[in-house]
Amino acid sequence: MRNKFSTNLLKKSADKIAVFLVILLCAGAGFLGFFQKFDYRLYDFMLSLKKEPKSRQEILFVEIDNKSLEDFGPWPWSRDILANALLRMKELGAKTAVFDIEYLSPSRLGINPQASVEIGNAIDSQKKDVSDFISQVAEAAVSGMYEKNDLINLVSDTIKDSVNPEFDSLKESVLKSSFQDNDELFAKAIQFFGDTWLTVNLLDLELKYSPEYLEYARKKCLYFNVQDKNQRILKGNQYYLIDQGGDNKLGFSPAIEQFMKSAKGAGFTNVVLDSDGTRRRVELLSRQNEGYAGQLAFAPILKKLDPKEIIREPFSLKLIDAKNPDNEAERINITIPLDIHGRMLVNWLNKEFVESFRHESVVFFHQLDEAESSIVSLLEVFDGFDLWDAQGKPLAYKEEVSGLLNDYNSIKQYKSFLLQKCRGFAEDGSAIDGGILPEEYTDYFDARQNFFERVRNFIDGFYFEEINSRLDEMKNELDEQNYIETKDNIKSFYEALKHEDELYLGTFNQKKKAYEGSFCIVGNTASSTTDLGTTPFNRAYPNVGTHANVYNTIMNQNFVREIHWLLGFAIASLLAFLSVIYTGGKKVWVQNMFGIFTVIVSVGLPFGLMRFFGLYVPVVAPVVVTGFSYLLVVVLHFVMAEKDKVVLRNAFSTYLAPAVVEEIVKDPSKLKLGGDEKRITALFSDIKSFSAFSELVTPTKLVSILNEYLGSMSDRILAEQGTIDKYIGDSIVSFFGAPIDLKNSAWSACVSAIRMKQEELLFNTRALADGTIPMALETRIGINSGEMVVGNMGTSAKMNYTIMGDAVNLASRLEGVNKAYKSWILCSDATWNEANSGENFDKILARKLDRVRVVGRAEPVQLWNILGFREELPENVLEAAEIFKSAMELYLKKDFVKAGKLFIKANKLVPEDETPLVYAQRCKEYLENGLSENWDGIVNMTSK
Repeated sequence: MRNKFSTNLLKKSADKIAVFLVILLCAGAGFLGFFQKFDYRLYDFMLSLKKEPKSRQEILFVEIDNKSLEDFGPWPWSRDILANALLRMKELGAKTAVFDIEYLSPSRLGINPQASVEIGNAIDSQKKDVSDFISQVAEAAVSGMYEKNDLINLVSDTIKDSVNPEFDSLKESVLKSSFQDNDELFAKAIQFFGDTWLTVNLLDLELKYSPEYLEYARKKCLYFNVQDKNQRILKGNQYYLIDQGGDNKLGFSPAIEQFMKSAKGAGFTNVVLDSDGTRRRVELLSRQNEGYAGQLAFAPILKKLDPKEIIREPFSLKLIDAKNPDNEAERINITIPLDIHGRMLVNWLNKEFVESFRHESVVFFHQLDEAESSIVSLLEVFDGFDLWDAQGKPLAYKEEVSGLLNDYNSIKQYKSFLLQKCRGFAEDGSAIDGGILPEEYTDYFDARQNFFERVRNFIDGFYFEEINSRLDEMKNELDEQNYIETKDNIKSFYEALKHEDELYLGTFNQKKKAYEGSFCIVGNTASSTTDLGTTPFNRAYPNVGTHANVYNTIMNQNFVREIHWLLGFAIASLLAFLSVIYTGGKKVWVQNMFGIFTVIVSVGLPFGLMRFFGLYVPVVAPVVVTGFSYLLVVVLHFVMAEKDKVVLRNAFSTYLAPAVVEEIVKDPSKLKLGGDEKRITALFSDIKSFSAFSELVTPTKLVSILNEYLGSMSDRILAEQGTIDKYIGDSIVSFFGAPIDLKNSAWSACVSAIRMKQEELLFNTRALADGTIPMALETRIGINSGEMVVGNMGTSAKMNYTIMGDAVNLASRLEGVNKAYKSWILCSDATWNEANSGENFDKILARKLDRVRVVGRAEPVQLWNILGFREELPENVLEAAEIFKSAMELYLKKDFVKAGKLFIKANKLVPEDETPLVYAQRCKEYLENGLSENWDGIVNMTSK
């Protein structure tokens, strides 16, 4: 009695016990991190549902892209290139430059781009001095002022005291002019730009730095107004090292001293990779002794927002009394939400990199430089062209051009003067020796602007009309050829100058609009770069884009707040348990309604919170606990109420395919004899020369080999949702499209056939290598689609789920036809037209063979020889197939000479493919024996 009572009590409480066990198991799985990767995938999807953050207009990628590499050569470049870029960016009005490029070592001296000019000037000066010396000696010799010995002594002394020192000076000038210190130029350009940020690597790279420089770098790069009473930042940094794996140690590796002393500051680029390799979050601060380093985008943000205090709290980082990102006159508190380990979730733009924010190529600076250089060179051409008026005075253009060149040289000298003032920054942040004053920047850029305006006025002025008018006046003084050439040259130079000026001004004005007030992130985005990462929306996203998204997230204050998974799990567990308690003893539809409701809430609530409030609740644990609880309760009820179905399934599963069993369980009436007519696809396979093979092994071993081989072939059929009808010795009879309907049964059958041949190759390679088989097993396959009867055939005592009909017989015949064509997979026109259609068009490569009449059929059928998936086949097979196609066209036109040659050519490309040789032999026979008058290309098969 007590046992019966206990049993009844257990049955009544089984659902509650089951839910409790599910909760315990899910809790354990959650703590062990089993749900994490699934949560990551769902997070990415949920993030895509959230309203995309606004792109801040000031963000601009300055890219080292493919075009830049084409113009400047492969990376790394000499540092004068990006130095010139910084100078241009300053002139264009860029506000901040952040380099996602590490500069941890000095570079070699570079070639001075002005070397030819400077060396030429030095040589010209020396030539004049030597010429003067020779002239003086010659005059002295002619005048007779010196005796012979005195003259020799004079020459010797002059060479010793004047000529040799002059040549030594020339040598020194040539060497000095030939090279330039690009690192020095880059350092000066960093300071010239002003708000420039470099990188600091927070891993211990074992680089050698002086203690004095490290102290300087820490004072410049670190923030000391951070409150972190419980050392949460340090704990997060240590977790980062463990989480990312490897033997890395925290360190402090800034850019080289020469650059860092010219920069505004630096930030770290160390990235956080989730366990699936995706970048979803970043550390914003890293503990360094008594200070804190900022992330590469976060460091300039802190400088810009100037918070009075930074407070680390359990799940947030607070910027106290910071400038409002959209109104610097206003001070506010900004709270940045963090995950349990202190990382900020990045609110990524849901776009490809090229569509995210604004992009400019470094190459445009080079184009501006080239246009400017061309303008100056053309002005020098005009300056070297002398033309006077009738009174012998130079025309007005001469004075204007000379003035322009003098202005330009003055501007260059002023630029050198300003760069010389860039001597770095002291520890307190002040520029050494005062640096460049604001008014000096204004004077320099105004002077450049005035220069190009003056060039424009020169082009639009009367100067060229004056030159042409004067040339027309001088026409009679010049021979016709000289007059025409001079006019043409002047016109050509004028048009070139106008073109270069328009190019420069057009490009400059366009880039001015792009760069004005921009937060520029400089990095490598070329297709050859390996600096790529995975984001929630992109599998290959340039990592330079991480910093833009970090900046965009913080400055927009558009954050994603993560709620600890335990909270969502606890609420879902409570819902699941209450649902079971409340619905106990109620009708099935009530239990289902409440069970489904708990699942919907556990899914819908997190998605709604993310979509509308930016609150991320890990969803997998809640869904698993509610879903499994509901399913387990349903299963328990099902087990108790549906024992008869279990018995039925056990009775038939031993000799029917699982899919057929399920159909019978769903509808037992299908046990009746008879079948339905359906359009499906049949596949017959048979092993070539199996009788010869069986003679080489013992019967026991033959069975073992056959079981393994046919098992692997069957797996390929089942993988494409095919049904194994029966095994007849070494043959397999199978079909596709019943009992489970398929979208395209012909395609599934063709895919299965290809995979069977691939599996066969693997089997033979393995079995031949270990001596399991004495010779390779090779299967021929025939496929046909059509109307067939499918269902239970036989008697009430013994039945079989099989197919019947003429279309089935044709598939069997096609398997045998392979022998005649020395092929492996043949299908009918009906199968090929269905398989090679819609989304699957041209994915499989097949050769069109003959139309044949198989034994037992009067109607000819078109043969298609399937070769494989087009994208998986090697080039020689693809080429051979094209040649075979051309050969067949010639063959059907009865041009057997050309056709035969092409068939042989196709075979030479793929010697193991003997089908072309079949046709080549046939062409030979036709040429030798001739054709019947009514030849139509149809082949009559005489055997099965």
